[in-house]
Amino acid sequence: MRKDFWKRIPITKLTDEEWEAICDGCGKCCLVKLQEKKISTPSYTSVACEFLNTKSCRCKVYSSRKEKKSDCLKLSPKNLNNIKNWLPSTCAYRLVSEKKDLPNWHHLISKDFNRVHLTNNSVQKLAISELLVDEEDFENFILDQCT
Repeated sequence: MRKDFWKRIPITKLTDEEWEAICDGCGKCCLVKLQEKKISTPSYTSVACEFLNTKSCRCKVYSSRKEKKSDCLKLSPKNLNNIKNWLPSTCAYRLVSEKKDLPNWHHLISKDFNRVHLTNNSVQKLAISELLVDEEDFENFILDQCT
């Protein structure tokens, strides 16, 4: 990967490896979001996609996630600007697209993939699998904040 690529290279010019490396592994994009029709910003819940490993905060079926879950939010350089409001403000993809600095806990800065968890910037300690919650109860799991 190119040095400091996330600062210097437009997201549309990144290699697949560089694009994937931007992900901080927080798992927030895999939380169920609820949205009222008149409000454009969704409410995050602590309910996670059934395929999220809640310990590692990584997808168990990453390479086939769209086939297994059709409503999976698959980020790409092409659709990022259209779905940014579905991403938390701390999302590295969102930060890079907004030309903002990555946080100190991000693995590209800290060189430590576990730092996102150690600094409580992942869903590791709060996510519960959607397999354990009835869909009609999702609203009981709305988070006050998921930044």
